[in-house]
Amino acid sequence: MTKFAAAALFAITIAAIAVMWESAFWATALAEVALFCVAAFWIIAALIGVAELQTRFVLFPLAAAALWPLVQIVAGTTIYRWATAVSLLYWASAAALVFAGLQIFSDHAVRRGYLRALVVAGFIMAVVAPLQLFTSGGKIFWLFETPFANVAMGPFLYGNQYAAFIELLLPVAMASLFTDRGGWRIFYGLAAAVMYASVFASVSRTGFILTTIEVLLVPLVAARRAGISFRQIAGPGVIFLAVLMVLGLAVGPERMIAKLQQKDPYAGRREFAEAALPMIQDRPWMGVGLGNWSVAYPQYAIFDEGLLVNQAHNDWAQWTVEGGVPFVLFMLLVAVWSFRAAFRTIWGTGVLVVFFQCFVDYPIQRIAVAIVFFTLISAIAFPEVSSEAAHRRSGMRRKIDSAA
Repeated sequence: MTKFAAAALFAITIAAIAVMWESAFWATALAEVALFCVAAFWIIAALIGVAELQTRFVLFPLAAAALWPLVQIVAGTTIYRWATAVSLLYWASAAALVFAGLQIFSDHAVRRGYLRALVVAGFIMAVVAPLQLFTSGGKIFWLFETPFANVAMGPFLYGNQYAAFIELLLPVAMASLFTDRGGWRIFYGLAAAVMYASVFASVSRTGFILTTIEVLLVPLVAARRAGISFRQIAGPGVIFLAVLMVLGLAVGPERMIAKLQQKDPYAGRREFAEAALPMIQDRPWMGVGLGNWSVAYPQYAIFDEGLLVNQAHNDWAQWTVEGGVPFVLFMLLVAVWSFRAAFRTIWGTGVLVVFFQCFVDYPIQRIAVAIVFFTLISAIAFPEVSSEAAHRRSGMRRKIDSAA
């Protein structure tokens, strides 16, 4: 039962990523409905007595965040009901995903297998994305014409969101180098190098900085916890750097270097953040309604560049503007809880990195990246166990499932 649910969740994740270039409502709604179905599956299983539901603290602030847009609609405080209703579906599906993930990833063997599958998916995407960028003639998967396809990394129309996707998976690959007891270590090392090098092609400054921090810190912490000395990782580290140099030159670092040399990398976004302050002051407690940044912003804009400002490029500011102080407190509770849980696992530190990226961008506003993000939040809720203990638990769970 757990493996079936995990397979369903993985299929939903891959499908959501594959169509994330599509701006039509169905591309998001189908993934959200599918996540509700997975959560309902576990509720039904609990009601008929074949499953015992798992809960963790993180589920409660997320549930509150999911209910908050409904409160705004009922209270009449949202300035545009439709946008807030769409946000209600998004946050409710996020809470449903974490709920379902807590049931699925309580099984250590299933959790490890799922993380491996995510790394495989990330590796494939890291190979496909730069090839598409340089050879597709501005088409998604060499087939679909769409605005901004000329800068798209695979189905990711925005380089920073592609970088956030890699930020989530890169620590999983690097930490698994030291924890995996099978024959996957060489693959994990190759996957880490390919994923990191692909960020160069995305030309995401924030992504490059954050993934570089991950590459420098995660292996050292993971090796220390595994009892591996610096000398033991020096050899593999040199090989990793050599592979990385070759791959980095292959994807072409020139555009990334040029972007890093810009004098004011926060130009434009700074003005959005400054405009957020009076917006928060006017509606500090209820906000303008989830999903309504682009509707409310023109009244407070301090400059006009002639383009639609769809996001604040600072999720923390935007959450406060749209949801008020209560909503941003819900998200802060999720982030604080994730901090301890992520460092306990090491491979989950990508969640923290993306929370930091939320200060300068909007990495989880699209459902595809959000699915991976909230999946990892549910996965880090459980402590790591030894391989032997995991094998015993997996065998016991199989007996229970067979009896049921």
